[in-house]
Amino acid sequence: MHKQMKIIGFLGYLAIFGFSGYAQTNQSESSYKTNDIGLFPKSESPKLYTFKISGEYRFLGTYTHYKTLGITSENTEIDPGNYRANPTNNIFIGDDSQMPNLTLRISGRPSKKTSWGFDVYTYQFMEGDIKPQYGLKLKEINRPSIYDPISGERLASSLIVHLGINLYGSFDTNIGSFALQAGGIHWTSMSDLTLASYKGYNRFSLFERAPWDPIESSVEKRYFDFYKRGNISQDARWGEKPFTGLIVSGSNLPGGLTMKALVGKTDLYGGISKIPNIAYGGQIRKSTVGGFVGINTFNNHTYTDSLNQDAIGFNIVTLESHFSLAKFAAKMEMGVGRYIGPDSAPAKGWGEALHTKIKTPKLFDGKVSIETHLFRIAPEVINNNSIFMNSSIKDGTSTEDLNLPFASSMVSVGAMSNNRQGVNLNAEVELDELKLSLGIGSSTELEAISEIITYGHSVNGLTRSRIWRWAMGGEEPITADGPYERYSVAYRNVYETVKLQDTIPVKKSFSGFELQAKYHPKFFGQKLYLFALCKYSSVQKDWTPLPVFTEKAYVRQYSNELEAYYAFNSKLVLNGYLGIERTIANYDTEIDLKTKRPRNQFGNGYGLGIDYTIAKNTAVFLRHRWFSFEDKNFVRDQFKGTETILELKITF
Repeated sequence: MHKQMKIIGFLGYLAIFGFSGYAQTNQSESSYKTNDIGLFPKSESPKLYTFKISGEYRFLGTYTHYKTLGITSENTEIDPGNYRANPTNNIFIGDDSQMPNLTLRISGRPSKKTSWGFDVYTYQFMEGDIKPQYGLKLKEINRPSIYDPISGERLASSLIVHLGINLYGSFDTNIGSFALQAGGIHWTSMSDLTLASYKGYNRFSLFERAPWDPIESSVEKRYFDFYKRGNISQDARWGEKPFTGLIVSGSNLPGGLTMKALVGKTDLYGGISKIPNIAYGGQIRKSTVGGFVGINTFNNHTYTDSLNQDAIGFNIVTLESHFSLAKFAAKMEMGVGRYIGPDSAPAKGWGEALHTKIKTPKLFDGKVSIETHLFRIAPEVINNNSIFMNSSIKDGTSTEDLNLPFASSMVSVGAMSNNRQGVNLNAEVELDELKLSLGIGSSTELEAISEIITYGHSVNGLTRSRIWRWAMGGEEPITADGPYERYSVAYRNVYETVKLQDTIPVKKSFSGFELQAKYHPKFFGQKLYLFALCKYSSVQKDWTPLPVFTEKAYVRQYSNELEAYYAFNSKLVLNGYLGIERTIANYDTEIDLKTKRPRNQFGNGYGLGIDYTIAKNTAVFLRHRWFSFEDKNFVRDQFKGTETILELKITF
């Protein structure tokens, strides 16, 4: 009986509890939210405004077959300096740099004015130690096994900007609106000479995809946009620089002012380095009719010793203005900068920095537009966080600074380098189905500093970077790779070092011509896209408006690339590629000890590919390339083979 009374009492308790629970569900919404523990369905907590997870998965597999790779003599012996246990066939899963297979972008918004976020990168060949961005070459025996990819030394050494929790906030005040960005990695910019990435003039090849290329609504859209708009879709990092620290931005300030202030580190000067360093700067802009005027500054201070006594760094301050005058658009920036370093540095003190762009309105019934670009950057001005390269100060291009070439560099039309002044003309022409992009540029050095010239390779450039992964170079070619140890890898590219016979530096001049033609005929159901890219450049003693095609040039280079894309439908595109490159040096440059002749290089590549949309936000890309390269006079410098790349990309 006593046991039965307990059961009845327990059931009564459940009935009362259930009734009270039912009563709670009929109370006001606010009362429900404070007493809804254990009840279903649950309501969304008001403490969390939103929470999102997005990202992308990218499988990338590369199979390379080498018929010839850096022969050491008259026979086809493989050069052991390439550190390949099986150099004939090579399979590599993953990207050649820091790009991971899976990226997760996680963000939350506790309130309408505050948000946070961070990125998670998974499965990559890096160990995350505090080391230079591009690690040293690793012997095959020390690399991770495909059966145990966690063990062994990683192929690259540093995560750089891959991790970090970002905080974003915004708030309004009586004097204006302010936004706060803290921690993590923030992609930001100020001006071309202070903090920005070079965007170029959209003259490039589409045959091989970049890791950051998005998945469009259809695989055909990529080629249609490049033809119609002159560019393809880019993500939020395009033209921006990674920065970790604190960024405060202000708008709607009194007098039509906007501002930005930042303090922290960049990827080139510190990142997660143990060396004490700091980067800081800011800008103030005043809105005007059709543009703005402003002042910008960016600075870096890095200690090189444990006692924090010796330091290197830079300061730069500029005035900037964008405005329109009689339908002409003008963009001007001028200022001064200096390099902070040891007394032995080749350039000391303050120097001038100036670049101006003036663009005409549409001419000839809107078919032609022309832009004129003038620049002058003194050798004392250094800033690897800007759009111009450093070619005058060795300390500013160490291996921790992305290993940019320290030499007289041959660059594309429109690109700038310090210790140089020049002029560039760029034009866009539309002729019915034919669109032309034309560039002509020439520049000359301000001071004779280097007896070294560097240049890249447009044809098979990415293939070259996969032959000598993470090979590091600098002023001395002995630190580089290849049969003659003169190739150096800078992110997804390779540059080659040339020494002049005269060890006394001389001032050099540079000339370049670029033409890209895009044709989208009306026949074939308007599914055919033809792109042709031609580049001609030279470096010589005397200034000339056009490239030099004679032996007067230290180095002259010509390349031609032709691409064809045919869309069967929006889901399937067939690709074709053909590239030819020629590089010739004169007898004022280094010669081969055996042939007694300078460089005489031939390179070519041709390939086929398929783009296919599997489903929404999912596509597969296949590329197969035949490539070859040969230096007729440096007989060991040659390679030949095939490369197949399979990419599967999913965004969510």
